[in-house]
Amino acid sequence: MRSRALQALGTAAVLGGTAFAYGSVAERNWFALRRLDVPVLPAGEAPLRVLHISDMHLTPGRHRLMSWVRSLDALAPDLVVNTGDSIAHAHAVQPFLEALGPLLDRPGVFVYGSNDLFSPAPKNPLRYLWRDSSHEHLRHIPDLPWAELGAGMGAAGWIDVNNHRGRVKAGDL
Repeated sequence: MRSRALQALGTAAVLGGTAFAYGSVAERNWFALRRLDVPVLPAGEAPLRVLHISDMHLTPGRHRLMSWVRSLDALAPDLVVNTGDSIAHAHAVQPFLEALGPLLDRPGVFVYGSNDLFSPAPKNPLRYLWRDSSHEHLRHIPDLPWAELGAGMGAAGWIDVNNHRGRVKAGDL
C-alpha cells in the first residue's frame, strides 16, 4: 500500500513538474500572431490593417518577446491598438516602449489593463475551491508606473482611450 502511495506521489510530482516547465518555458515564449479578415468597409475601399497588441505582461528580461514585438512593424499596420496588460514590473515601461519601437511612429490607441496598474501577486490556484475570492481584487492604489506608460505612448501621438474617445487618421480613413 505504501509503495502505491509513493508511486502516485512520484507520478504527481513528475506531472506537476512537466506542467510547470511547459508553462515556464514553452508557453511563456509561444507568441501568437493571428490574422483575420473582417469585411466591414464598403466595396472598393482600401483595406485597413489593424495590429492588436494585448497581454504582453512584460518584465525587463523578456528579450525574445521584446524582439518579436519590434518585428511586428514589418506587418505595416495602418493602426496599432494596445488593449493593455502591457507591463508586469515597475521597470518595464522603457523596455516596453523600446519594444514598440517603430510601431510608435504609426497611428495608435491604447487603454490600460489591470496589470498596467497593479503588479502581479502570486496566488494559489486552489484558493477558488475553499473561499470567496471577490475581495481579492480590491487593491485601490496602483503600484506600477501606469502614468509613465501612458505618457510614453501619448508622446508618440497615440490616443489614450481610457474612458475617452478620439479621432485618428489610419490608412485612407
